[in-house]
Amino acid sequence: MKIIVVGAGAIGGVVGGLLAKGGCDVTLLDVAADHVKAMKEQGLTLVLTDGSREVIPVKAATVDEYIAGCKEAPQCILLCVKGQFTETALAPFVPLMDENSFVVSIQNGLNEYKIAEMIGKERTVSGFVNIFSDYLEPGVINYGGEGALVIGEMDGSISPRLDMIRREFKGIDQLEISDNVLGYLWAKLGYAMVLIATTLTNETMADCIDDPKYRDMFIELSAETYEVATKEGFKLPEFDDYIPDLIYPRENRDPAKLSHMLDVHVERLRGYTKVHSGFWRDLVVRKRKSEIAVFEDPIRSCAAKHGVEIPLTDLTCRMFHELEEGTRPYTTENLDILAEAYRRYYLKG
Repeated sequence: MKIIVVGAGAIGGVVGGLLAKGGCDVTLLDVAADHVKAMKEQGLTLVLTDGSREVIPVKAATVDEYIAGCKEAPQCILLCVKGQFTETALAPFVPLMDENSFVVSIQNGLNEYKIAEMIGKERTVSGFVNIFSDYLEPGVINYGGEGALVIGEMDGSISPRLDMIRREFKGIDQLEISDNVLGYLWAKLGYAMVLIATTLTNETMADCIDDPKYRDMFIELSAETYEVATKEGFKLPEFDDYIPDLIYPRENRDPAKLSHMLDVHVERLRGYTKVHSGFWRDLVVRKRKSEIAVFEDPIRSCAAKHGVEIPLTDLTCRMFHELEEGTRPYTTENLDILAEAYRRYYLKG
């Protein structure tokens, strides 16, 4: 199988590098010419959790170089760009595709629907990714923590091409083929809201979630999304020690099990070298707008459709946008505001 990775940054760099290491026929594409040049000349460097560096020889090209030299249709396109760039990044490749080509969305959010509008559902494959990684510099990616990679069809079928992906995607140990990948994506939306809330501070993700002052608020923040997802008819699976069934329905919660789940998850996070969310890194390090819209938009629209109130989600997103605009400081006082809102809305106190 000939594979191209469109967007060889944090996620695409890790996935493409691991595929290349496993012997796959994969080419990493990016719009950043300096990143591509470094990968061509020096290989792709993954900085591992123990601080060591692994250099992987890869085939790399800029998007323009690949399109200009393309002589046959790509079979498998792994789209690994930020959600807000989905249409722009995919558009140049659509004319190159044939009836056997397909796109796998290895992105945050629910971009499958945008992709399907461009190329048809029959050529669109869903992907869920929870790898913790950061782009550091040209040719260098911080592989800050292993996480799940789940691939499946939008309609839940187990198709021949999924069997082919299972066989061909060598080098990715945590790959799972699933009949419920959209459930995974909704499960991550609820977890991502917690990471977005941690971005309101300069504290690490682990320190925020470990603080007993905020744990109940974080749980309820996830629960708002999980209520919406349940109304939409999705079953929400466990991933990387985060268990939606312990969070929603609310009446089934066991405080001891929830506390243990968060303890285990915090321990996992403390083992990662990526200590801040990608949202925080976008705003603070890379000085650019984040992809929060691909998380908040589906939650908001489906909540409105089902008449579900999401006060903590609304407040979190409003404060986050104020961070983007430079009108709100990064401080744990923002989490205090969320905790007070939790008590007001959910404890009526």
